[in-house]
Amino acid sequence: MPFAQWHYPFENKDIFTENFPADFIAEGVDQTRGWFYTLHAIATMLFDKPAYKNVVSNGLVLDAKGEKMSKTKGNTVDPFRVLQDYGADSTRWYMMSNSAPWDNLKFNEEGLKETQRKFFNTIVNTYSFFAMYANIDKWTYAGTPIPYSDRHEMDRWIISRQFTTIKMVDYYLDDYDVTKACREIEAFVEELSNWYVRRSRRRFWKEGKTIDKTAAYQTLYECLLNISKLISPVAPYMGEWLFQRLCEVTGHDEESVHISFYPTVEETAINKGLEYKMEMARLITTIVLRIRNQANINVRQPLSRIILPLNTPEDRTAIESVKDIILEEVNVKAIEYVNDDSGIVHKSAKPNFQVLGRKLGGLMKATAQKVQELSNDEITTFEQTGSLKIVLDNEEIVILESEDVVVVRHGLSGWSVESEAGLTVAADTALTPELVQEGLAREVVNRLQNMRKEANFDVTDRIMVAAIGDDGLVEAIKASSDYIKSETLTEELTFNALSDSDYTKEWDIDGAIVEFSIKRNQK
Repeated sequence: MPFAQWHYPFENKDIFTENFPADFIAEGVDQTRGWFYTLHAIATMLFDKPAYKNVVSNGLVLDAKGEKMSKTKGNTVDPFRVLQDYGADSTRWYMMSNSAPWDNLKFNEEGLKETQRKFFNTIVNTYSFFAMYANIDKWTYAGTPIPYSDRHEMDRWIISRQFTTIKMVDYYLDDYDVTKACREIEAFVEELSNWYVRRSRRRFWKEGKTIDKTAAYQTLYECLLNISKLISPVAPYMGEWLFQRLCEVTGHDEESVHISFYPTVEETAINKGLEYKMEMARLITTIVLRIRNQANINVRQPLSRIILPLNTPEDRTAIESVKDIILEEVNVKAIEYVNDDSGIVHKSAKPNFQVLGRKLGGLMKATAQKVQELSNDEITTFEQTGSLKIVLDNEEIVILESEDVVVVRHGLSGWSVESEAGLTVAADTALTPELVQEGLAREVVNRLQNMRKEANFDVTDRIMVAAIGDDGLVEAIKASSDYIKSETLTEELTFNALSDSDYTKEWDIDGAIVEFSIKRNQK
């Protein structure tokens, strides 16, 4: 390469001339002098030009501890066993996405398992969801696609993210940065599965054929089709598998993903404002779910409100436009706003000793005391300006910057507070009797949905339900019967034993015992 691959100068002179110098070459770091240099030296002597335009010097594959693999150490990995256990695609994707090719790779089978689970299994599960409902509805991608502008906002968001992803992957691959390209695809697959599909499930569940349902099918199909093409350079087998399955569902007859056209970008479908709003919704959701986890409050238990410190009308407008999504995702009744987080947290400050020790020397102790005495308002001003003037007792002045001080936030009584990516969220974790009752109703729905699965009911089956047990829980079920019935496709909810049932199971819901019996409605 680039001479011997064409058997030049003995034959193929025209092909060699058209393709010289080569676009790209990759070898191990040990080939810098022996191969990279020699090729350039030959090309310069013969043609007065370099032998190749781009080069990657591959790093070494180390063990999980970062040590060089050696038979004497016993830390080598049998590549054939790895390929047998995990497959070539998973192995290749793990190695490409885990670290840049020019960096050393700490090879860890746990990371390989995570790649298989979080990335490849997610793709398979997303396709399986699409195929299941497409088969139920006998849906095929036929006729004229619904214009993007006429589709649901969730469709327009994921379509925008799809084209942004294609654009970025194309850019990174052109720049020979496969690692960043893989990570862009990973992020998009996660958004498609854990946000778009999860948020759109009800649209696929609806009976009959509607324009909105067709738009959902078309959007999910288009995203999966482009994923099959985006992953195929690094995961050729999975790319081909997904591509062929999609062709089966839609009736298209295309030979292979590897001879299909690479995805193109429709710039007019990219909506950065919509992407930003949905990114904020996802960030707030992540923070509130973390608050719930730390407070040990199940997501099925409603909370009364969260407070967001947003000081610009633009940010508040953006959040208001996706407020319903946020409230549903985190199961909260209301969002309130304050100009900054001073009203929802107590702040304290402490010196970053590792940084300040080198700067201040003997002034460190006196400065640390002044920093620890800062008020809530002074800390807020410092965060906004990024600078703080400290006057010591000897009247010496010290100027501190953002990295010099660590700000710690403490939630107010009855509130839990978390921050991420510069955004602070406070959640009211106090539970009223009404909130507790609503939480119990959601727990009941969860148990009934589990029973439907365990009884192997179809997702479209209508059912009858009998509930017998703790009086307080039964009363809560009665009070929320309409909600429970609509969420579980229950046509009749009774509190007397069924003469016969398809499946019966006893549950403990927050210490209350209840027995549910379900029966498939044969009407």
